[in-house]
Amino acid sequence: MNVMRRLKSIASGRTSISSDPGGDSGTKRAKFDQETDQRDNEETNRIVRRATGLEQHMASTSLETAASTSDISSTARREKSSHDQLPKEMHEMRIRDEKANNRDEKDVEAAVVNGNGTETGQIIATTIAGQNGQPKQTISYMAERVVGTGSFGVVFQAKCLETGEAVAIKKVLQDKRYKNRELQIMRVLDHPNVVQLKHCFFSTTDKDELYLNLVLEYISETVYRVSKHYIRMNQHMPIIYVQLYAYQICRALNYMHHVVGVCHRDIKPQNLLVNPHTHQLKICDFGSAKMLVPGEPNISYICSRYYRAPELIFGATEYTTAIDMWSVGCVLAELLLGQPLFPGESGVDQLVEIIKILGTPTREEIKCMNPNYNEFKFPQIKAHPWHKIFHKRMPPEAVDLVSRLLQYSPNLRCTAELNMLPVSMVKRLLQLPLEACAHLFFDDLRDPNARLPNGQALPPLFDFTAQGTANGFLDERLPDKPCCPALIAQFALPFVFINDGRSKGEQILGPGWLFIKDMDVLVGLSGGWNGTA
Repeated sequence: MNVMRRLKSIASGRTSISSDPGGDSGTKRAKFDQETDQRDNEETNRIVRRATGLEQHMASTSLETAASTSDISSTARREKSSHDQLPKEMHEMRIRDEKANNRDEKDVEAAVVNGNGTETGQIIATTIAGQNGQPKQTISYMAERVVGTGSFGVVFQAKCLETGEAVAIKKVLQDKRYKNRELQIMRVLDHPNVVQLKHCFFSTTDKDELYLNLVLEYISETVYRVSKHYIRMNQHMPIIYVQLYAYQICRALNYMHHVVGVCHRDIKPQNLLVNPHTHQLKICDFGSAKMLVPGEPNISYICSRYYRAPELIFGATEYTTAIDMWSVGCVLAELLLGQPLFPGESGVDQLVEIIKILGTPTREEIKCMNPNYNEFKFPQIKAHPWHKIFHKRMPPEAVDLVSRLLQYSPNLRCTAELNMLPVSMVKRLLQLPLEACAHLFFDDLRDPNARLPNGQALPPLFDFTAQGTANGFLDERLPDKPCCPALIAQFALPFVFINDGRSKGEQILGPGWLFIKDMDVLVGLSGGWNGTA
């Protein structure tokens, strides 16, 4: 059934919209899970078979040495002590600076003993440059098991023989004509909610194929597997875990979007690593990530289907980091429901699932998503009330945050200036990642007495650097506005001055500032911060 026929069927009332986890969406999710598991097994077998016997020798280039002289790497290293900041010049740098990367590459040796490194028990030995003038050192890894596969290649768990540390090694086929974008982006990223790149090396095969090996910190669980665990138990994920995971995603994306300028483009539960003991979350898999440049086109066929923003479905090529925030809304809704919110079986079906809940997009909304899209002949379908999508006991703050993230217009999701805007409009701009962190849904996390269900402390959530938060966020979103770094560090929220139109002086707004009624305009003061925390 094509999209128009399906939408007409929905508009006429012949097709119902159900939020029952056991209904049509649940069937689609079960089918998707089964197909995903089957594809993963087939892909694992195919890649392992292909790799077996091919890799007798590895001629490795240590990228700790090769890329350390690039502009990006040296800048990132100078600011390594900061979690949430990079210097201003980082915003102006282009990750794709091949000349800088090529200037000082030096070859070092690596070897594989008795195999290609992906088979259990096989050993990879590589040489990396020493730090602070120290001599080069050899590090050996023993492959333990394959933990992930895809069109990119294979990820396997390994153990460092020198230290006993567990790592994940992502092995991808590298086109010799180009630099690897994922590597260059990962060398810049340094944040507690982003998976850490330890080092990397190249390897070759008998067929003269070049592979890039990214050595990453190993984290055993994903949000996807945690969610499936509760589904199998016929339970909803505890709300404290939903709050923790969603908050940490938003915090990481604030850093990526507004400090580094990188769009992930594939946010989904499978790409969200979770420490099962501390519940610290880290975003991984930057194979689709890109530094978006205004005016430069990008591919629209990006992001996994259930989490794909509508502007991508409409074929937009000049999109923004707002596509990540749509994905966050989809992930949040899935954790709350126990199933995907938009379980489309194809691109067309995906659009139908979105329209069933959000209603038919207006002409203006379609123009915001893709100005070049000229087809507006959609049946008129009313939006489905959000409170009917979720069960009655769902916290209203959770439903509110989902509704604010899942907006057709990308501008209402995350790209808008806060200068001199009516508060009624500001309320709709909560999709900015750092502002999303300040949503009432996360108030429980700000309670000093908050604990995990087992009584342990929460993972670090508010260890912002004052300088990093102020410069990395406020300089971009609220230029020249006074702020109090200590308060920002405490609440993860930019404090601003407002004028309510009735009093002579300005007021400082706290964590609930977007919900204060009758505030008309955000204003700034000419001077800096003169108060105390």
